[in-house]
Amino acid sequence: MMKKSITMAAVAAAAVLFTACCSCRKGSPKIANLEADNWRLIEFQGEAVPTDKAVTLTFDPEKKMIYGQAPCNNFFASYSLFEDADHNIDISNAGATRKFCPDTEIEDGFTREMSNVKRLKIDSDRLLMLDAEGNLVALLTAVPKTAE
Repeated sequence: MMKKSITMAAVAAAAVLFTACCSCRKGSPKIANLEADNWRLIEFQGEAVPTDKAVTLTFDPEKKMIYGQAPCNNFFASYSLFEDADHNIDISNAGATRKFCPDTEIEDGFTREMSNVKRLKIDSDRLLMLDAEGNLVALLTAVPKTAE
């Protein structure tokens, strides 16, 4: 009787683990894409970003850091992802180099606004960075990483 109870408990535990793993995988490909690609800023606060003002960023899943390059400065921030239906994110400790360059309005604004991003959505090759109310802060397009 005891052996049968242990077997049933093991089967139940396996079923729970299998179900949990399946539900985790549903969101994982999108999160995997987030960290597999580089991203180029194409719209910030409702305005198109000119190509000569290109800002790119990369999510480093091992260090949980965002690294970016703008025409003048480099920037960085730490992040935590929460794999739920909304792909919530917490971005903190944002900073940037401070080289003297004219016209850094877009890169300065983007670095400043990163901490307001609370939700991510990936639609095909587009990354939408949204604030807590669901307003679009930034729109980025995927740029596949080159083989190193």
